[in-house]
Amino acid sequence: MESNITRACDGIEALVLDSIPIGVIFCDTDCIVRYINSTYARYLGLSKEDALGRSISTLLPHSRAGLVLKSEVPEYGERCTLKRDGEEMTLIVNRLPMHDEAGKLIGFLSQSLFGAPEELQRLSEKIAQLGRKVHFYRRRFQSALSAVHSVDNILGQSVGILRAKEHLTRYAATDFPVLILGATGTGKELFASALHNASRRCEGPYVSINCAAIPQELFESEFFGYAAGAFTGARKEGRVGHIELADNGTLFLDEIGDMPMQAQVKLLRVLEDKIVFRIGSQRPNKVDFRIVAATNQDPKMLIRTGKFREDLYYRLSTMVLTIQPLCERREDIPLLVSHVLEQIERSQVRFSDEAMDALVRYSWPGNIRELRNVVMNVASLCSGDTVQLGDLPQDILTDRGSRSNAADRPALASILEGSEQSLILDALRSENWNMVRAAKALGIGRATLYEKTKKYHIHRE
Repeated sequence: MESNITRACDGIEALVLDSIPIGVIFCDTDCIVRYINSTYARYLGLSKEDALGRSISTLLPHSRAGLVLKSEVPEYGERCTLKRDGEEMTLIVNRLPMHDEAGKLIGFLSQSLFGAPEELQRLSEKIAQLGRKVHFYRRRFQSALSAVHSVDNILGQSVGILRAKEHLTRYAATDFPVLILGATGTGKELFASALHNASRRCEGPYVSINCAAIPQELFESEFFGYAAGAFTGARKEGRVGHIELADNGTLFLDEIGDMPMQAQVKLLRVLEDKIVFRIGSQRPNKVDFRIVAATNQDPKMLIRTGKFREDLYYRLSTMVLTIQPLCERREDIPLLVSHVLEQIERSQVRFSDEAMDALVRYSWPGNIRELRNVVMNVASLCSGDTVQLGDLPQDILTDRGSRSNAADRPALASILEGSEQSLILDALRSENWNMVRAAKALGIGRATLYEKTKKYHIHRE
């Protein structure tokens, strides 16, 4: 009974294909015709039986079947002519590479629409118009997936920030993975965006994902995409995942430490094979992207507690970029304050010496993000053009007051000098006490470095 139904369905399918006003021809990977419908055979002046088993080049000398099979790139809406009995016929052709369920190339399909020249001209113009719209929206889409920051947007003159910018510039010249470490609010996304724009992939998409914001049950579908009908509630047409969206560009995974273990396994496989399988599909999709990850947690502690795969950590940490918290680069605070005031068009506002001193001495647990919020708030609410000490939030005043005694609160100059001395020592040790390389890593001149080592009585250990 079932076989009878199957044969009946096959007969109906053949009848439908023979009835439509579109020519259909299918060739195997050797360009041998394995199927042709009656519409196409009639326009070729052949019977279906005469066409089957022949090379398509003997039927259509200028066929592009071989080129499409080689490139595996479909071609849509080409307007061309076909000669028969000395007469030219106009047609619009789609050429498609065909794959089986496993993604293996099995042949070539051509769909040809025959009609009156004026009708086909209108269709051709409509296709061209749609093509222009697709180009326009693709540009809009790429703009939405673009990085907006450059290295110049990273503000600060502290030794630590200059060194981080120097490392970023060097890393951008490579295509290796980069792991950015820094506390919440230090600007990890800013560094990732600047890294993308300074790299050779700057013309490609920049896809930024916060791993902590994606529910665990949606991780795989968001990252890897899914095929049509992969699960209940899935889109009929399927969905492209974030990894495929980053093809030829940069994928930035913020808060990578919050990625579920199962997703870590699949991400590691993608990084090794450069192939993505959408959920519900066995078809491989090749991808080429640079990965940049960031976390505010200690990766090695996550590994020890079983929350992060060690092999994925070593894959991501080919290059590591560490961003200092704001409390370790206090000398940059006045510059950052001025920048925020310019952004909110309140550049006429100034902070009194006492207010600025309080900002510099505050511990800033929320880092630059917290500083920005404070400056925006007090600059908007102050009655005049000068922010006084009393205009600052109570948290800052309390923090300042808790260290108000001179014995407990070192002077600002002492704080800055201690931070600078520590950074110089770190640079010299990491460069094996080579003064030229250490000066370059710090972003200062060699003569300046000699002066500072003398000032702080720094000698080779």
